[in-house]
Amino acid sequence: MDTITKLSKAALVAVALLSAPLAFAGPSVGSPEMKIAFAKFGEGPDVLRRYVLRTRAIYALNYDEVAEAHAKVKAAEAERSAVAKASDR
Repeated sequence: MDTITKLSKAALVAVALLSAPLAFAGPSVGSPEMKIAFAKFGEGPDVLRRYVLRTRAIYALNYDEVAEAHAKVKAAEAERSAVAKASDR
């Protein structure tokens, strides 16, 4: 094989490897589908599981990722609330 062919194949492999995680990235925390997922989480784990399974092909949601994101958002809200209360004193 000549050098150009080897470099071309290496470039294709590199692009494929780098773009793969982007293709499977889920929605952001502020997106409408995540807000709905968080509301479903509030209704119970089975309701969230059904929502994720029903819409996973559309929104690329994952139950564990939604639960983790929900926990992070709630922790950030609690911290923000505590800071606001402390600054009011």
